[in-house]
Amino acid sequence: MFPKTRQVAPRAGFGPAFLVGLALLAASRRVDADDTADCIAASEAAQSLRDQRALIEARDKLSMCARDVCPTPIRVDCIQQEVEVDAAMPSLVVRAKDAHGDDATEVKAFCDGTVFATQLDGKSRAVDPGTHTLRFEAAGLPPVERRIVVGEGEKNRLVIVEMAPALLPPGSPLTRDAASSRGLLVPGLVAGAIGLVATVPMSLLWLSGTRDVHDMRTSCAPAAGGAGCPADRVDSARTKLILGDVFMGVAAAGIGTGAVLVLLRSPSATKEGATALKLEAWPTLGGCSVGAEGRF
Repeated sequence: MFPKTRQVAPRAGFGPAFLVGLALLAASRRVDADDTADCIAASEAAQSLRDQRALIEARDKLSMCARDVCPTPIRVDCIQQEVEVDAAMPSLVVRAKDAHGDDATEVKAFCDGTVFATQLDGKSRAVDPGTHTLRFEAAGLPPVERRIVVGEGEKNRLVIVEMAPALLPPGSPLTRDAASSRGLLVPGLVAGAIGLVATVPMSLLWLSGTRDVHDMRTSCAPAAGGAGCPADRVDSARTKLILGDVFMGVAAAGIGTGAVLVLLRSPSATKEGATALKLEAWPTLGGCSVGAEGRF
C-alpha cells in the first residue's frame, strides 16, 4: 500500500485590488502629512505677520490654516486668531470732490503705490495700521496725494480729497492778466484813500456855505426885509459851495477809480461768478451823481 499523501493548497498571492488599496492608503498618508506641514507653516507665518502688523497678509495665512484638512488644534487656533485680526484691522472709505463740490467717481486710488480702488464707489476697504500715502488720479486733472496715519482697529475712516483743475503755467496770458490785476491793487487803494480824504473838506465847505446862505436869507436878503446882502458875503458863500462841489468831484473820482483798479478784472481773467464792477457818473443840478453796479 502506498502511504497517504497530504495535499497542501498553494499560497495565495496579493491580488490587484489589495495592491491598489495599499497605494491609496500610502497616498492618503502622504497627503495628510503635506496638509499638516502646510497648516503649520501658515500658522507660524501668520503669527510673524501679526507681530509686524501686516494684518492683511496675516489674515490670508490664517484662512489657510483654518481649513478642515488642518489638524484640529491648529485649525481652532487659526480661527481664533482670524477673529482677532479682523477686529484689529482698520479700513478706509475714500471719496473725491470735483471743482463744483460734487462726488467724483471716475477716480483711481492708490495706496502706497498699489491699486486701492479702480473707482470710488463708497465701499470700505481694509488697510494695515500705520502710515500710508494715498494717491488719486482722474482723467484731465492733476493727481492728488494725501499722507495719513491709520490706527489699529480704526474702522471706515473717511478720506475726502478735492480734484481741482491744474493751475495755469507761469507766463500764460491768464497768469499775466491776473498778475497785472494784482499789480493795480496799490494804486487803487491810494486813489480810494484820496477820494475818502476829499470828502472831509467837501462836507465842511458845503456846511459852511449852506449856513452862510441861510444867514443871509434871514438877515439881509430883500425877502427878509433887508436892503440886500453885501457882495463879499455873497461871494464867500458862493465860493464855499463851488469848492465843495470841486472836492465832491475829487472824492467821486478817487473812490470810483480806486474801486475800478481793485475790483475790476480783465475780460480774459474774469470767470463766471468772478468779481465785476460797473461805474457810471452823470451831472445833476448843483453837482454830479455816481452809481455803481457790481457782481461779487
